[in-house]
Amino acid sequence: MVITQEVLDVVSKTPFIPITTVSSHGEPHLIVVGKVAEIREDDILGFGIYKMEVTQQNIKDNGIMQVVIATMESGPKGFRLEGKACVEEKLVLFKAEKLEKLL
Repeated sequence: MVITQEVLDVVSKTPFIPITTVSSHGEPHLIVVGKVAEIREDDILGFGIYKMEVTQQNIKDNGIMQVVIATMESGPKGFRLEGKACVEEKLVLFKAEKLEKLL
């Protein structure tokens, strides 16, 4: 399991979350979203879609996505999550496959 309880604690304290997708030409696309809308079993985070046209296209093209979560609450903590994403109705569903501790 990639998303541990420590990661979930940081997710709950992170007000804004940068996510990066990659175009079919290898160009990164970084956006900032609000809190995680949903957490599912099997290391899946759900993000509500508000526009995200380029992000959705990149996900359809290759699914590659990175998510950074960080907080200063109770001391600095942060993680970079790498994995695959898909679009399901009004959610971007991100399955974390790799975790890197940042702080």
